[in-house]
Amino acid sequence: MLTQLRLKKQDFNTILIQGMSVDACTCGELRRAARAVTLLYDKAFESSGLLSTQLGVLHTIYNSASITISQLGGELGIDRTTLTRNLSVLERQGLINISSGKDHRTRIITITSKGTNSIANAIPLWNEIQRKVKQQMGEKAWHELIQSLSQFVKIAERLLPPDKN
Repeated sequence: MLTQLRLKKQDFNTILIQGMSVDACTCGELRRAARAVTLLYDKAFESSGLLSTQLGVLHTIYNSASITISQLGGELGIDRTTLTRNLSVLERQGLINISSGKDHRTRIITITSKGTNSIANAIPLWNEIQRKVKQQMGEKAWHELIQSLSQFVKIAERLLPPDKN
């Protein structure tokens, strides 16, 4: 903001006219890809009643038997506010239980039998779309994509400014 105030109107207009570099926007392309793949997976196991984001959360909870909201957020790379909002939907649907831990500030999440059944119904559908994606891309290209995305996450984490808290 301070930089903008220091710019002369002429400089400001020049920057706007020149625009962003001609390179593809990393953020824009990744968001576009994320939307496309989310839609693909959501449609693939729509009959299970779960969204792709919900399946990932439920599967992580199932594999841990019980987990705190903070631990779950750390494993999934989701901020606490977003995760809490998403968990409340799963709780209303009867797929998870959220209870107080020993410390009343700690919330413990466990999966219900309805949640376990939902995962069991969704996993074969997930496996099928996963197989199709890998088949269409080719095994080598798929592995390279996964490797590149993993590397990009590490780069993005290194480039993040330090947290001020």
